[in-house]
Amino acid sequence: MAQSSQDSSVTKDGMTAAQAVDRIEAAAPPRPHDRRLHARGAVYDARFVPSGQVSQWTTAACLTAESEAVVRFSNGSGRYDADDRVRGVRGMAVKFLDADKGVMDLVAATFRVFPSHNPEGFIDLVEALGKAGTEGGLADRAKGKLAAAGKFATVLAQHPESRGALKSFAGQQAPASFATARYDGLHAFVLVDEAGERRPFRYRLVPQLGEVELDSAYGETLAPDFLIGDLDSRLATGPLSFTLVFQFAEPGDPTHDPSQAWPEHRPLIPAGQLHITARSAREDHWQQQVFDPTRLAPGVDLSDDTMVTFRRHAYSVSAERRLAP
Repeated sequence: MAQSSQDSSVTKDGMTAAQAVDRIEAAAPPRPHDRRLHARGAVYDARFVPSGQVSQWTTAACLTAESEAVVRFSNGSGRYDADDRVRGVRGMAVKFLDADKGVMDLVAATFRVFPSHNPEGFIDLVEALGKAGTEGGLADRAKGKLAAAGKFATVLAQHPESRGALKSFAGQQAPASFATARYDGLHAFVLVDEAGERRPFRYRLVPQLGEVELDSAYGETLAPDFLIGDLDSRLATGPLSFTLVFQFAEPGDPTHDPSQAWPEHRPLIPAGQLHITARSAREDHWQQQVFDPTRLAPGVDLSDDTMVTFRRHAYSVSAERRLAP
């Protein structure tokens, strides 16, 4: 079944969003009511204070005026018992609020580029990581690497665009804290101003404390799920801040392919500061919600990246399954 312009829930090669979620579940079997990826996480209250430096390029009120938000930090694995001390993806999802209703979501991770330009490549990589045992304990790592070698070779042969993401992944250690990791939104979006002028951009969330990786020897002394407790302890002494940074495209920069990075010398504009204040008193409510990268405020549009619209359908499938009675 070929993908039509009207149906973004099916890839060009015929994989449906439900089939994608089936494969993710098989790679890392979830508990019934967990997210299929980023299973373990915690939700925090936050406030966004705009810099005023992007207001001329967008009519989005949540980016141009102070607004409340909630933020979910997570281990990217589909296993709730994933080990925070092991190299892997960490997530930061932001939901801007207006009258306690979500008006725009940012969904970011510690990857610098998306692992593939199509959903099939991403699912192949999830399966390879499942074989590598990155969701398990430290003692499983050597065994897992050997078991996964063939799968990774196949992924690279079929999806050569994944080399950059995997090279970056291999060069990263686990973060020392959710508060000391940089999170990238990966996809291109478009700011729209009052005159209808359009400006493609990508976003990243940069920690005020700087990027700090976990020392492996010190990591051996920590609990496997230490990241949430660490963040709670840090917040007991005051807010933690991230800068929301927009990277603007120039002519020729691909907006359709999230696996290709834009040059770092492209303009980087601080859109504002996101101040994380405390664990949310309504955490149970927000844990049930979907953080959807295609939920955008007026003044921000999708680009021609079809990968992000497929993600929306996969998130919907995952939510339907985990919220089922």
